[in-house]
Amino acid sequence: MANTDAEFAEIFNEFYPSLCRFLECLLGGASGAAQDIAQESFMQLYRTGVEKIVREEVRFWLFRVARNFALNELSRRSTRQRLFGKVVDALRAEPPGPAEQLEAAERRELVLSLLKHLPEHQRAALLLREQEEMSYGEIARVLDVSEGKVKVDIFRARTTLRARWHRAQEASAGA
Repeated sequence: MANTDAEFAEIFNEFYPSLCRFLECLLGGASGAAQDIAQESFMQLYRTGVEKIVREEVRFWLFRVARNFALNELSRRSTRQRLFGKVVDALRAEPPGPAEQLEAAERRELVLSLLKHLPEHQRAALLLREQEEMSYGEIARVLDVSEGKVKVDIFRARTTLRARWHRAQEASAGA
């Protein structure tokens, strides 16, 4: 039992931060809810038994369980329209000047607005690819879909975001 507890602690320390980041984005920046769901996911792992899951599969198992808990939470609160503020913050440092900060805030709001209109399966695949830097195979295991579906979802998400971004830029330039 002591070995199992030590292994669980090691897994927790290794995956908890990235699981929380993923959940924060999936839940639209709700860090408290993300931490709760991450902890519930680890409790599920503990109840299931660390020794029953192959060590190489634990990461995928955790992300899959956490995603399912998060989807349940979104469904209960009917908040599929939540924004993804942490995505932009994690990928871009704030520019120093007030004008640059305003411009960056406007870009961030546009990106978040565009992200929230993607279907959940495309958002999740894109976030796992871009934020967690998972391979297509890893994402397929987390989302429990084929690798081909992951590739199509990411391609469609990027294509949709790119097209909507260009339309928004053209609209703001014409205004």
